[in-house]
Amino acid sequence: MLGVDASDAEALLALARDRSAERRNLLSLTLVDLFRDGHSVLSDRERSIMTDILRRLVGEMETAVRATIAERLADSSNLPHALAVDLANDVIEVAWPVLSRSPVLDDLDLIEVILHRSLEHRLVIAQRGVVSESVADALVRTDEEDVIVALLTNSNARLSKATVAYLVEQSKRVDSFQEPLLHRAELTSDLARRMFTWVSAALRDHIIARFQLDPSIVDALLEAALSQLLPTSNDLEAELIGEMDRAGMVAPALLLKALEAGQVRLYAAIVEKLTGIRRQLALRLLFEVAGEGLAVQCRAVDLAKADFIALYAIARKSRPVDVDRLREESQRLGQFYSTITSDAARAVVVRWRRNPEYLAALRALDMVSHV
Repeated sequence: MLGVDASDAEALLALARDRSAERRNLLSLTLVDLFRDGHSVLSDRERSIMTDILRRLVGEMETAVRATIAERLADSSNLPHALAVDLANDVIEVAWPVLSRSPVLDDLDLIEVILHRSLEHRLVIAQRGVVSESVADALVRTDEEDVIVALLTNSNARLSKATVAYLVEQSKRVDSFQEPLLHRAELTSDLARRMFTWVSAALRDHIIARFQLDPSIVDALLEAALSQLLPTSNDLEAELIGEMDRAGMVAPALLLKALEAGQVRLYAAIVEKLTGIRRQLALRLLFEVAGEGLAVQCRAVDLAKADFIALYAIARKSRPVDVDRLREESQRLGQFYSTITSDAARAVVVRWRRNPEYLAALRALDMVSHV
């Protein structure tokens, strides 16, 4: 150290006029130590002078020295606010420790950084030990997926009801939001139920377990989702199926052709004709993300495995899906399809005709397959 008495701010000011880079760097680190250690002997005037000196010196230093200063002062409650703001708006190598840990920065400071600095700055703020609702809202408004995921996985972040509701809706198209959202304390049962119809089978199980949903509620959620696909009833499909049946044209291969043509209603009517299960259930099976129910239905009518995989891919793409994930899911379902016998699948379909609670019947597939 320089051996300068902490109260002799005027002497420090004189030393600051020394243009030697080595001398000025050493002086800066001396001032840093004084602030960090919180010497109570400094008057307000002396502290103000020291702050001005340090801010000026920091602006002239190399990045590595500024980063050292930021690291030393990041946890200090004695860090002058103006200097904290300077460091927080510096390049990310300098800003990181201050943005992530400094108790001196307030919400307005952080929001200004969010608005005007880089993605890296926003990512650090999203992972702070404390993130208020207003700061979280500003982060979400950037609409940057990585930033929002970092925020959602930060258990110390506080999210407003409006922000959580907004992100729930966004999770329809952004799969990476789904899992962290479902682990947020702020997520209500009503919002979780909204997510139920578009998340994966594993996440649906999480919703059921966390919110202790009754099976009848689960069934109703799927019914509600499919009602949006079929807002009105129509007898034209029934008439068309009747004519095709009389002509001997109703066959399993027609399922894929109907869906490829975008004829969802016709597809459901064909399933009803081939299996006897009602159309609403046929659509539930089609749009179930897990796909096992669709596999059983297709196996019951001896649809070719390749056609079943194609059916599943078309249905899955009705919602945003990662290509690699779709490939993995298709491979898993292809293996599942190969393990089901036609007789076992038809036995499950018979149960579905009697009772539309198909999930319970599906769980009994293993038992039926051994009969």
